[in-house]
Amino acid sequence: MPGRHTRARAAALPLALAALLTSTATACGGTATVNQSKVPTQRVDPALRSLLPADIRDKGSLTSAVGNDYPPLSLLDIDNKTVIGAEPDLIRAIGQILGVRVHLVQANFDSIIGGVKSHRYDVAIQAMLDKKERQEQVTFVDYMKTSSSILASEKAADDIDSLAGMCGSRIAVEQGTSQVDDVTAQAKKCAAAGKPELEKLVFPDSVGCFQALSTGRADAFVGGTPTVVYQAEMSHGRFRTAGEPYRFLPYGILINKEERTLVRAIRGALQKLMDNGTYAKILKQWNIRSGALERATVNGGTA
Repeated sequence: MPGRHTRARAAALPLALAALLTSTATACGGTATVNQSKVPTQRVDPALRSLLPADIRDKGSLTSAVGNDYPPLSLLDIDNKTVIGAEPDLIRAIGQILGVRVHLVQANFDSIIGGVKSHRYDVAIQAMLDKKERQEQVTFVDYMKTSSSILASEKAADDIDSLAGMCGSRIAVEQGTSQVDDVTAQAKKCAAAGKPELEKLVFPDSVGCFQALSTGRADAFVGGTPTVVYQAEMSHGRFRTAGEPYRFLPYGILINKEERTLVRAIRGALQKLMDNGTYAKILKQWNIRSGALERATVNGGTA
């Protein structure tokens, strides 16, 4: 994902902006302030720190790609610069256990695999599903279970209650996501059955998707369940979840396949957060407790 700081900002999008501001005030608890967090400070684990590659230990920092427009996992704070959310909280806490600062780099979703493979980023945490085909390119340390869901306009929600119900509709998806493949496959099924055309609208980021939905250009958006539920709640009835979630897979932290000790360090630090209760506090703070995993797993995606 070459830097998301080049993207059109949510300030141009009333729905997304309202969502961002509301989440900052409510999910973080109380008055909205820049970079507010309730995550307890973590103690360094020397054994896990020793697993870090020498260059990361020597420079004292870990570079992580993150998103900025997928609330409540990642979003911009009220300064329109600082990235907050469950994912930044998790990776920063992991960094504390490993005794390194975490340098967050805002990046486009469809470039993070390449960025991790080329060592542009040490890791990436950006609502990416841990899928078998992606495991061939990077290693995943899974941090949350999730699924895909449909966010539809109030007018279209009764008709678009599943992928099969999308024929004749305009569907927004974010470039590089698994949902692009889902909607592409469904469009072919619609055509093969002689049903009205499914128009797939692919945008470089989720802001474009929500803007298309807000302006009526799209009838529905297909994306990760956490952000679909979040946007439905923030829309005050303009949009709602349609049908049932599908394809249950974990989200994972991306790590270069060659960095085996870094994988062990990240997995161990995440497990420590699970064991000491910090992981549960982060998920509760961002209202995504239903996504909690019992253990930090490596390449746990089975589909």
